[in-house]
Amino acid sequence: MEKSVFIEPVQKTIYKIVFKNPLIPPVFIENEDQFKDFVKKLKNQGEQQLAREVTEEWVALKNEHFKINYKGKFINLGYKTAVMGILNITPDSFSDGGTVYQNIDKAVEKTAEMLEHGADIIDIGGESTRPGAEPVSVEEEMERVIPVIKAIRKELGNNFFISIDTYKSQVAKAALDEGADIVNDISGMTFDIKMVDLIAEYDCPVIINHIKGTPKTMQKQEIYYDDVIKEITDFLENQIQYGMKHGIRKDRFIIDPGIGFGKNIEHNIEIIKRLNELKILGRPILIGISRKSFIGIILKNLLSRNEAPKPTERVYGSLAATAVAVENGAKIVRTHDVKATTEFLTILDTIRGYRIV
Repeated sequence: MEKSVFIEPVQKTIYKIVFKNPLIPPVFIENEDQFKDFVKKLKNQGEQQLAREVTEEWVALKNEHFKINYKGKFINLGYKTAVMGILNITPDSFSDGGTVYQNIDKAVEKTAEMLEHGADIIDIGGESTRPGAEPVSVEEEMERVIPVIKAIRKELGNNFFISIDTYKSQVAKAALDEGADIVNDISGMTFDIKMVDLIAEYDCPVIINHIKGTPKTMQKQEIYYDDVIKEITDFLENQIQYGMKHGIRKDRFIIDPGIGFGKNIEHNIEIIKRLNELKILGRPILIGISRKSFIGIILKNLLSRNEAPKPTERVYGSLAATAVAVENGAKIVRTHDVKATTEFLTILDTIRGYRIV
């Protein structure tokens, strides 16, 4: 059903209610009491449908607590920020390509280390999605990731979440069959038309990412947005509705704005600054900032360095951007640097009031 009303965050505590009907002027709301008075006014005017729609939007925007669950495991989001540790089973990742490639023992060891340092989810990928990366075949990707998932489950057990970072439904199916719990699809279920039915069949959580172009082309083509957050929001909302029509439950969706996936530096900064606007979708937000090139470019330019720091030297910059993203609503942080990120978020979450020391 097409919406008749939209709520847009203007500032931290100010919201703009915009109606599709141009004859109804926008309304600005600063607190819960004002919102309740506004809804009461709509009902008194006989606008029951508008009152219901705007209330649903408000509840989604204000929701801070979510739960990821699958096969008896669960993560409560909102009490603390969850950490997703990255395990690249590739020879050409932009940050750590080749570290555990074709070495299952090292992959298991790396996973154990990330879990020990506080990772809640291990994200396993067998195809680099760095800018300019060439795609790999289904067969090659499966040969990379499936033996690793099997080994991790055999050696480390089943009491933690594994996500499979793939846009291919065949790879996702094989991974789920071998013990993965979540599908992390950078295309938001657009590159493979069979992905939506697979997610519905397995009833598993799915991370839908916004991307413009493909990994091979996304940073080579001209990148333009009228409003980057609006385009991301519209895309993610459309994909949630598309998924629900195919049988995916709404509480299975996790949303990712796709930092660096067809965005330039200004777009990435804008996304982080306005991340709270994605809360209108009513789903937990995942952010992937770790070691990305825009961090290096900012440090090079603003600190007048001769060259950008290498990916492994971008930890502090990544954490700075992560702090703003979490403050603006991110519930899951995807990172290469689990120990540093977990310690950083523990202090941040404590100060923000999620835990009592």
